[in-house]
Amino acid sequence: MNLAGTVHLNKTGIAIFAIGFLLIFYYAFLRDTSSMNNIRTINLKELLQTSILAANEGGLEVLKYKNTNDIRSKGKTKEGANDSVTMADLKSHCVMMGTIKSYDKRIRVISEEAVDKCDYTGSDRIIKLSEIDELVDVNVPVDDVTVWIDPLDATQEFTEGLLHYVTTMVCVAVKNRAVIGVIYQPLIKKWYWGWVGVGLSDKNIQVKAKSDDFIKIIVSRSHKGAVEQMIKSSQLKNFKITTAGGAGYKVLEVVKGENDVYIHTTNIKKWDICAGNAILDALGGKMVDLKGNLIDYGYDSNHIHENGLIASTKSDDIYLNKFVNN
Repeated sequence: MNLAGTVHLNKTGIAIFAIGFLLIFYYAFLRDTSSMNNIRTINLKELLQTSILAANEGGLEVLKYKNTNDIRSKGKTKEGANDSVTMADLKSHCVMMGTIKSYDKRIRVISEEAVDKCDYTGSDRIIKLSEIDELVDVNVPVDDVTVWIDPLDATQEFTEGLLHYVTTMVCVAVKNRAVIGVIYQPLIKKWYWGWVGVGLSDKNIQVKAKSDDFIKIIVSRSHKGAVEQMIKSSQLKNFKITTAGGAGYKVLEVVKGENDVYIHTTNIKKWDICAGNAILDALGGKMVDLKGNLIDYGYDSNHIHENGLIASTKSDDIYLNKFVNN
């Protein structure tokens, strides 16, 4: 008995077999590769460019509504302060969200404002920066990306006419870390950006040396919390405390060397601090909570950061470590 048998294939059978094999190979391998390259990844250099455009567009909206008195309350903060929202906040949200979603609708975006309907259809403006064109292309899985936007940081100061404190901010987090930060100051039409491990908007930024016996500390003018008590408990003798509005503004004051350390002890929203965190990291600095932990910016993380923060342009800052340890 011939158990092996004999198989005869004609030309038609061979053709069908070959086509079937190619289809299996395409769906099993080539289609998956194409999906990873063209659908499931996102280019961070392009997203940085889009983030700068979004912050700029939001800033233009903020200035349009600077003289309006449409102020509403979203309720009270945990500390009892009024949590205000203005038409400028809402309009800025719409154009910033629309700009990012126009680039890639798959991106998960978390904004300070929740707007049910926006009439924004996109902008024809293009901001092309030569220094960004020179950067490397980095592609990451889109599911790892979360974009945090603050359409108007320092709303209270905005309502008081203190526009120099106002910023619009965009932050790109990859997994749970702040990687790209953009802070735009609409009043003076200037933006700062940082991409951790890749580059900075101002290559001439120099971290100023400071005397070990004197430190300049910047804190919130409306949410001082227990900062002064914490400083006193650190036994620091020579220091100066400056109050200011807006987390973005305070980070920039540290970045520019006008202040040495930014300290905050009460709750703060992550869209307020994510962009500044990325810029400080890109500069070689650090932003951590008051226990020394890095801040989680993952999509599923709590939008409220509850453990305070301390930020410096130097990751090994002796004062940063001094306050964290107290």
